[in-house]
Amino acid sequence: MRRRGCGCAALGCAVPLVVLLILVGAIGVVAGNWAALPRPKIPAAPPAVADIPADYLVLYRAAAERFGLDWSVLAAVGEVETNHGRNANGCAPNSAGARGPMQFLPPTFAHAAKLAGIAKPDICDPVDAIPAAAAYLQSNGAPADWWRALYRYNPADWYPALVLGWAERYGAGSVVVWPLEHARITQAFGPTSFVLEPARCYQGRCYPHFHDGIDLAAPLGTTVRAIASGRVILAGRVSDGAVVVEIDHGSAVSLYGHLQSALLVTEGESVSAGEPLGAVGLTGNTTGPHLHFGILVSGEPIDPLLVLPPGP
Repeated sequence: MRRRGCGCAALGCAVPLVVLLILVGAIGVVAGNWAALPRPKIPAAPPAVADIPADYLVLYRAAAERFGLDWSVLAAVGEVETNHGRNANGCAPNSAGARGPMQFLPPTFAHAAKLAGIAKPDICDPVDAIPAAAAYLQSNGAPADWWRALYRYNPADWYPALVLGWAERYGAGSVVVWPLEHARITQAFGPTSFVLEPARCYQGRCYPHFHDGIDLAAPLGTTVRAIASGRVILAGRVSDGAVVVEIDHGSAVSLYGHLQSALLVTEGESVSAGEPLGAVGLTGNTTGPHLHFGILVSGEPIDPLLVLPPGP
């Protein structure tokens, strides 16, 4: 799919890509390379973070580092579950039988504690419960697929969005998820022999056919999700008939093409990482059901795999 108004001169795409590659090389992949893109500085202790008890904050950060997670998402789980251990019923079981600061069912906690390698675990002790929660989230797909991991933690449709919303309040600028679960890339980013793709000059070379995103095969109706938090700047049909959503993330724009006409978001709406946008469709010029996904920096495309976490 070709985005409206895309195109660059012989060297026009090179600068943002080179800068991105330099930045990507300087960081590790935790929840995707979104942090590699320029973004406003986040204060060391935003007001929401200041509300986290100091001992819990240390435990969240230590467990997240150990299991390769974003500490702010782990802390958001603690906030949603018990306000960091400050729930009224203490460690008494809730109506569903869940207990402790991270609200585990006892059998699930035993499994999670085993994953974390904790001997003689105490479900009521945050020293045990927080790393157990981190291990459990990692075993269910985090950080590559936060939405799936959080849904497995608490299988309620509203839960992942609520947790990720709190994570953003804690300064989670790098939470990135794949736009489709269990997707298969059928066309990569870059030069191609597919004759329907337009010509493009990229990194100092011009190509007769160039694909400015990646294509992800999926059945019709598969849910398409926002890869990161941002604001919807386009939600509708473009000139070639494709139904498209574009999200402005401040430092870049993500694009989701060939969607079904019944979208779940509107222009101007704020979204969180993993929030449903719509469904895989057949709109526009397409040879079959798939999602065309792209990332643009300063209006020019970059390879989405530089931004997405390992996976899907």
